[in-house]
Amino acid sequence: MFQPTHWLVSRSRKVPVVVQSKGDKTLIFTEPEWEKTGTPAFELHAKMGMYCRGVQVLGYSLEPMAATATIVEV
Repeated sequence: MFQPTHWLVSRSRKVPVVVQSKGDKTLIFTEPEWEKTGTPAFELHAKMGMYCRGVQVLGYSLEPMAATATIVEV
């Protein structure tokens, strides 16, 4: 189940994403990637910046989503 943790922000869009750390990089999954491919287009490298399919991109950032409480009735 896709439960976004952050926003991937560009100059024109804000996309909900799941962020997972894996070694020296951070994987950034959109909903279709999470559900179907398992391979994200975006990766964030601590020292090298943001990459999309192996190409460095500028103008993108991650913003944490505001924490919200969820009530589940049983």
